[in-house]
Amino acid sequence: MTSRERVLTALSHRQPDRVPFALGFGPTGELAVTLEQYCAAQGVHWQRLAAAVVDKIIVHTPYCGPLTVTDPNLSTELFGIKTKTADYGGGRYEEFTDFPLAGVQDAAELEQYPWPDPTQFDYPGLREVILRDNPRREKAVQIWGGDPFELYTWMTGIEETMMNLAAEPDLARTALTFITDFLVAKLERVLAAAGDLLDIIFIGDDLGGQTGLLFSRETYRDVIQPSHRRLALTVKKLAPHAKVMFHTDGAVFDVVPDLLDAGVDILEAVQTDAAGMEPERLKAAYGDRLSFHGGISVQHLLPHGDPLTVSRECQRLVEIFGADGGYIAAPAHAIQVGTPPENVFAMLRAVLGEGVFERCLAVARG
Repeated sequence: MTSRERVLTALSHRQPDRVPFALGFGPTGELAVTLEQYCAAQGVHWQRLAAAVVDKIIVHTPYCGPLTVTDPNLSTELFGIKTKTADYGGGRYEEFTDFPLAGVQDAAELEQYPWPDPTQFDYPGLREVILRDNPRREKAVQIWGGDPFELYTWMTGIEETMMNLAAEPDLARTALTFITDFLVAKLERVLAAAGDLLDIIFIGDDLGGQTGLLFSRETYRDVIQPSHRRLALTVKKLAPHAKVMFHTDGAVFDVVPDLLDAGVDILEAVQTDAAGMEPERLKAAYGDRLSFHGGISVQHLLPHGDPLTVSRECQRLVEIFGADGGYIAAPAHAIQVGTPPENVFAMLRAVLGEGVFERCLAVARG
């Protein structure tokens, strides 16, 4: 099978020649440097190896508007969100410093807000990018479709957002409508320009913490789910062949029926360390209707296990989630700095199999 055939077979709940693999959010920048050094000592180029082992690629719509946008996928600058770089000693991350909707309590102010313009993206250029990066369609192609609730928390601040969900749900609902209007308009243009070349539309919002949902199921269904439903319905209408992947961290077992109801086909990140997210339980309850992407722990297994433990657990996840298809093996989130490179290699060997992994190494040495 080609990589794309492998992914599409698994997502149709049929058994592929092997479980497909993805790097998910990939290693953090600091860990990527460590992996580059570890691989170089063995005559291996890390970036070539990473490209060889994955069965799907991720593309982004080029931005062509007037702002200087460093990451149009996250759209922080487009929505007026400001960040600064924070140094934690072992690396750096972007920290939010300005929440443009903080303190807004009047829907009229939301109507006056300068929401971003979906026409300021190079949609024909997106098609060119896909054809350049995947000319023979050998790999499945994924694109980001939107994260309405996450954007709302970035615009408002997490504390005020949670207060608005409880005390001012109409205000939160109105803000989410404006955000989703932009995301849907952008997604419509993406699918019109390149929908035939796309296999997975990635949407998402974090709905769970380590031990349970961040809010009640009722709040999710009443305030947030309509945005997810609009995005999923846009995909079903304009690219019915494509699958809707939904990202959420945390303990979200109880809200999965609502995600299915919204039109979700694939659950990502599958944080198996969280309460109630045991692989056997998820597969038994939802495996006939839902595919899974992720599951390989970046909290405990990869950073703290030994290579043998990593290998055995990855094989176990493949056996459980991969039975009768329906699984793309991947780290549950970004692989964290401090993770031993040996554990990353153990994960790849276990999921791909020794023969496939050795062939990928050969490519990365070329």
